[in-house]
Amino acid sequence: MVSREIGTGNEQFVPGGGMTRVLIINHPQRECGVHQFGKRIYDLVSGSTNVEYIYREMDTIPVYEAVLKQTCPDFVLYNWHAYTMRWLPQEYPIDPTKKHYFIFHEEHMRQRYDKYLFFGDYDIGWRIPLDKCVLLPRPLYTYTGSYPRNEVPTIGSFGFGFWNKGYHLLTKLVNETFDRAVLNYHIAHSCFGDPSDKMTREVIATCQQLNTNPGVKLNISREFLDAQQVLSFLAGNDINVFLYDDNGEGISSVIDYALSVKRPIALSDCQMFRHILKDEIMVTKCPIQGILNRGTVPLEEFYEKWHPDRFREAIDEVFLC
Repeated sequence: MVSREIGTGNEQFVPGGGMTRVLIINHPQRECGVHQFGKRIYDLVSGSTNVEYIYREMDTIPVYEAVLKQTCPDFVLYNWHAYTMRWLPQEYPIDPTKKHYFIFHEEHMRQRYDKYLFFGDYDIGWRIPLDKCVLLPRPLYTYTGSYPRNEVPTIGSFGFGFWNKGYHLLTKLVNETFDRAVLNYHIAHSCFGDPSDKMTREVIATCQQLNTNPGVKLNISREFLDAQQVLSFLAGNDINVFLYDDNGEGISSVIDYALSVKRPIALSDCQMFRHILKDEIMVTKCPIQGILNRGTVPLEEFYEKWHPDRFREAIDEVFLC
């Protein structure tokens, strides 16, 4: 299969080349969870031998129209969100000669599409006809890196610097419940959610103020990491913990990365984790140390259910049936 990303040349595509062709459309701002989800889907399916996937990043209607003309896709898959693709308005007339599929993120959605793709869960797909809903596995990576041995319990978390991510709650909890620990945070800047970086700096400052236990070492990194760097960061922790407040109806992608490295996971009862929640990994039911001691046993079912090979096969089938 030939797969091409944005900026690799002015190659022309011939319609009807034999293999089903899918154009994946994303926005270009990489410091964004929606962007990373779309890019991750392409990363996982780009090796398909059954479907030709083409990936393009764009932010204007003229570029969109030019790419459609250049690539001649059978299907267009939109990684769309109301806040990240304002340039593609609801009323824009889509090409009726192609099939248009839509990646669901949360409440905002474009209408009149042929299919809507849900990943891991579609309990909230009631706003569109069920015959247009497609349920797919979560997109996990395959991690082949190392797992360091830590001398003291090492607890990690990552994401953008919003209050509802619960970094301050985790800092307080670790300081109160561990005599010795290392607390690793990777808190990146969000170009859409916190363009001035003000909230992120406030969250970090609060975590530093709350880290009063001399036995707890707090490390905070901020530079943007690519997918493999995120996986290495998570694999370096003995357990990864996410204490979100309810802040949306979509599913959180941080769990995909955390599952990919096969380390223990501890969670709040936020509905964004509903696809994997069980008592054995909830901090409201069990202390972090107890979840850590239990290891990855509660997560084993998800490693098989959402294995990257299963994801590739399932998404190929969407465009071949």
